[in-house]
Amino acid sequence: MRRLLHTYTSSMMSTPVPFSDISTLPLLYKLRKLTPQAAPAHPPSAPHNAKIALVRHDITQLRVSAIVNAANSSLLGGGGVDGAIHRAAGPDLVKECRTLDGCDTGDAKITSAYDLPCDKVVHAVGPVYHSDKPERSEQLLRGCYRKSLELAVGNGCKSIAFSAISTGIYGYPSDDAAEAAISEVRNFLDEGHGEGLEAVVFCNFLEKDERAYQEYLPMYFPPAEETAMKPASEETASEMKGTGGESAPETLADKLPDAPITVPSEEGLPDAKKVKLDEADDMPAASPRKVTVEDVPDEELKPKV
Repeated sequence: MRRLLHTYTSSMMSTPVPFSDISTLPLLYKLRKLTPQAAPAHPPSAPHNAKIALVRHDITQLRVSAIVNAANSSLLGGGGVDGAIHRAAGPDLVKECRTLDGCDTGDAKITSAYDLPCDKVVHAVGPVYHSDKPERSEQLLRGCYRKSLELAVGNGCKSIAFSAISTGIYGYPSDDAAEAAISEVRNFLDEGHGEGLEAVVFCNFLEKDERAYQEYLPMYFPPAEETAMKPASEETASEMKGTGGESAPETLADKLPDAPITVPSEEGLPDAKKVKLDEADDMPAASPRKVTVEDVPDEELKPKV
């Protein structure tokens, strides 16, 4: 628990991240960070895709119009991202939250952001997941996203960033939560309610949530660009062609000098022997990356009630 709290606290010292530095869907498809689905649930929409972004970062550091806090019903702060937002905003946030008389599950309320780099904080109260009543849990979770979007538009926000609501100690499976969130955002945009919004960011702190969004975003926001659908082999081949369809006469590799095979000698010293390239096979493999504190889940950080 202490290690995760330290991760949130130390990241507050970072430079705020503007939306322009966050990858939107067209770039994610181009970089093959997202894989197109064979049978998506919605048709492609270039205007929608230009608004949707995905990032794994500390949401308190996003310079957007509004961030969405995964709050509890008291709105007075708790653990995980809820506590991180309250700490970063300063004591004035909880003072304003005390005037709101709490919030129902599936609903949201909006406040000023105080010391945060964003302008507003939307406090959405997600449901505790009940496996015996998944439909009700989904209905309440969708309500969080719908109400948050409505509040953002109603308050003139141009951009909004969502945390992964209910996927911590409330036990909502990350895959199901991501699909409900993405689907509700797509419905909101399709209904024409998001014309004033320029950006909707899905911001995850844990890898498990990021993977869930990477899986379901292509289902509801398929790529609209033709190049994003090309296999890597086709795109590589096309880039090697000139404007007339012929192979490029000279590639960058042709212009580069050959790699040296001898060690430079110094004056007065004998020439060094040729480097034995096959000795590289005997070199030990690099050690795998160790797990860092950012890989530690925040499920143990219980919110205050």
